[in-house]
Amino acid sequence: MSTHLKDIANQLVDLAKQSGASHADALSMLDSGQSIQVRHAKLESVEREDSRGVGLRAFVETPQGLAFASASSSDVSEQGLKNLVKQVISMANISEADPDAVPPEGANHPTGDDMKAWASKHPYQAHGWNLDAAKEAALMCEQAGLDHSNQISNSEGAHASFGETSIAYAASDNFAADYQRASSSLSLSLIAGKGEKMQRDYAYTRSRQACDLRPANDVGVEAAERSLRMLGASGLSGRTSTVIFEPRIATSILGHLASAMNGRSVLQKNSFLSDALDELVFPDFVHIYDDPEHPDGMGNRLFDGEGTRCQARTIIEAGRLTGFLTDRYAAKRLHTEPTGHARRGFTGDIGIGTSNMMLSAGEMSQEEMLHDMGDGILVTELMGFGVNGVTGDYSRGASGFLIEGGKLVRPVQGITLASNLKDMFANIAYLGNDLTWFGSMATPSIAIKNMMVAGE
Repeated sequence: MSTHLKDIANQLVDLAKQSGASHADALSMLDSGQSIQVRHAKLESVEREDSRGVGLRAFVETPQGLAFASASSSDVSEQGLKNLVKQVISMANISEADPDAVPPEGANHPTGDDMKAWASKHPYQAHGWNLDAAKEAALMCEQAGLDHSNQISNSEGAHASFGETSIAYAASDNFAADYQRASSSLSLSLIAGKGEKMQRDYAYTRSRQACDLRPANDVGVEAAERSLRMLGASGLSGRTSTVIFEPRIATSILGHLASAMNGRSVLQKNSFLSDALDELVFPDFVHIYDDPEHPDGMGNRLFDGEGTRCQARTIIEAGRLTGFLTDRYAAKRLHTEPTGHARRGFTGDIGIGTSNMMLSAGEMSQEEMLHDMGDGILVTELMGFGVNGVTGDYSRGASGFLIEGGKLVRPVQGITLASNLKDMFANIAYLGNDLTWFGSMATPSIAIKNMMVAGE
């Protein structure tokens, strides 16, 4: 981990204070990544991206209260840092004061012992790939998919990528810390069938270290099987039905929940859950957690974008909404404690987001869920984004499989699912035992009753 990045962040804060800022915080980031694309056993592209930059947020005292501004730069030379400070201070001096502005001072930062314990428990591990290894994995993955069936008619290519990111944060209350993380991924998209009957699907795997990725052959076979099973897909008549979202599609349900729990959206009355605090939002068998140090999650972090210590928390307990996700500003306005969910970019205001979000699994296998529900639809793909975060209204295109008598009887496409997210949450009937991680989110299959399905 580069202490140089921390030095740059500290230098920015010091320069801002010397230039008239009463408070300041800064980010310094170095991002390096490589990717390779192969198609039909030939190398299509090799890309490398290296970027670095700094971001500064400065607060100034005005007769009306604190005003602040932020800006970023890719110039990390001494003069570049001075120019950035001058720009941000000038912007802050002409900005309107915000009576609810929250400067860095007073944050619940991790202690030195916290940081040592974290480093011991979560040592940095390199991704372990180079271009040759990534190319070999991509070629193997694609070949396994193409060889799986003579009905696989084309490949849209296999893609392998790896990289690392180093981030340092410093604030005017003398807190400074940094961390480094690595990632690797492998994916393949295949086409089955020909002409108007063609079907496309994909498979992927992602992990911090390449050695923990799923085997390339398995990813290739999954992409092939997902494409093949949709051959012959046709429409469906409209109905009200129980719908199963398979795990990788069910992550979108968690995503909608996270957005609705965003404290800033709640403040602006832009969330359909604004008035649902402590209410039963899900059935009582639903438990959802946010864990910033889960061994299987890729969103691990000791502190958030404001330097606030992150803590594991139950955000849905026995179906009840226990609280909203906040940064320090939203927490102040909502009269609650910051939850350590600030997301920070180089510029703009603070955002809010989860670390590792996980919906606890149920006890049924997907096959048992099918048998118990009898008739319904298994959704394997969603299209479009017809979701209203203010009202919760939900309408998305979908494809998947018709379920009759507890069995998958045929693939379907061209259907639209419609409901309201509040109703969808409340109408969860089953949770599968197939909990699966997708980056920083984990969910099992989710079965939701009484959804409207529009078709032919």
